Amino acid sequence: MAIISFWSEGDREAGKTASLAAIATQISIDNTYKTLIFNAEYNDSSLEECFWPPKKPRKEAFMLGNRADLATGTTGVAKAILSNKTSPEIIKYYTKTIYKDRLELLTEDNITQEDYQNQRRTYKEIAKIANRYYNLVLVDISGSPEESITRSILEESDIVVVNLPQNIKKINEYLELKRTNKVFNTEKTIVLIGRCDKNSKYNAKNLSRQTNIRDLYPVPYNTQFLEAINEGKITEFFTKFRGRIHPDENTYFLEEVKKNSERILEKLKEIQMRT
Repeated sequence: MAIISFWSEGDREAGKTASLAAIATQISIDNTYKTLIFNAEYNDSSLEECFWPPKKPRKEAFMLGNRADLATGTTGVAKAILSNKTSPEIIKYYTKTIYKDRLELLTEDNITQEDYQNQRRTYKEIAKIANRYYNLVLVDISGSPEESITRSILEESDIVVVNLPQNIKKINEYLELKRTNKVFNTEKTIVLIGRCDKNSKYNAKNLSRQTNIRDLYPVPYNTQFLEAINEGKITEFFTKFRGRIHPDENTYFLEEVKKNSERILEKLKEIQMRT
């Protein structure tokens, strides 16, 4: 159905991965879409640790003869592609399930830099193959949009969600990038301000007006959500606070995440209707 890339240039304070995890969770709660989160980062366990407690240090891989145990995660899919032995449904055998039949994670956080660089050449193809099996493929990606593989994934995406910190310098840098790079100078971009303080004069509403970016929205700063990330308990956070009547910082956070999720899906429909 669609590839949606969550991109940042690498600023941790943009909260890209946390925003992706929250929006993916919200979409899976509200819809029956079969959704894949695809981690395209190098040796980054952040996405996995949003949903499961941090793992203990790994022991060395079990060896059979001179062969390591069977490849898992993204490595397994990449090897299948390079061997021309893949099909859309094969990806599910290499994922971790978050919500059964709704939300899965494809990731790899135990790989050498050399293997990662070789493997990255398959990432665009992985996203395209996954898009034939899943309704939504949400890609976690960062880096220079001028770099060939990053650019190819962003160009292949139906929507690019740009994640920025609440920092006027970084926002101005994005405006210049938007002016000079055609990937961002299109109708398929949405801007999220991560860990956003609504009481700042640089809140999302003011920034949207000042920058003339209509699709610019906040992902609010929320202490208990960040604690849930640290504990691998995002789904428990949503279960605990979803549907509460009395307004507080947690219901405000979930309301904004829900609005963002709905806007992404709405924009996707708008784009698909035009093509």
